[in-house]
Amino acid sequence: MVRANKFSPLVAALVAALAISFPLLYLRAPQTTFVELPKTSTRYLAKESEGLLKQTALHLSKMQKGASVGGFPGFEPPDDDERYKRKVKEGEYNAQDVNDWVKEINNFLRQIIDKNPGMTLEKILQKQGLTSEQVKEFLEALRNVHATASGMEGTGVTSETVIVLKSLMDTLGVSTWLP
Repeated sequence: MVRANKFSPLVAALVAALAISFPLLYLRAPQTTFVELPKTSTRYLAKESEGLLKQTALHLSKMQKGASVGGFPGFEPPDDDERYKRKVKEGEYNAQDVNDWVKEINNFLRQIIDKNPGMTLEKILQKQGLTSEQVKEFLEALRNVHATASGMEGTGVTSETVIVLKSLMDTLGVSTWLP
């Protein structure tokens, strides 16, 4: 024979009340965040930014006769390709080369924008640790590339390539005006 406990109906009622009220109380409780994540666009650069800036500088360097751009190492063509060395070292590139190189620059700039939303290129370069002179040099090289591509538009450089570069520069707060 099972003996009934006089507290059994009371316990059952309390459990039922808790089961019903817990979700309601939980949903009404203020939600707090225990760990705040850093915001990339205001404090830090995305990890991949340094590599993307370096790749951008290398492609800018191709059109600057292999010179260093913004403190990043200059582009060194392979020793076994004399034709490519002449293109870079002597500036003997053609409009198709410019179109291809600017398309790569556009790709890197787009990724830089995606990884550091809302930041200007100047700010990104500063956060990367470039001096004001190196930032100026990087931006000037980018403006020169835009001017070169614009000048070759329609003769091997597509309008789309130039328009995309201008749009990316606008998004990054870089004017196309050459001093």
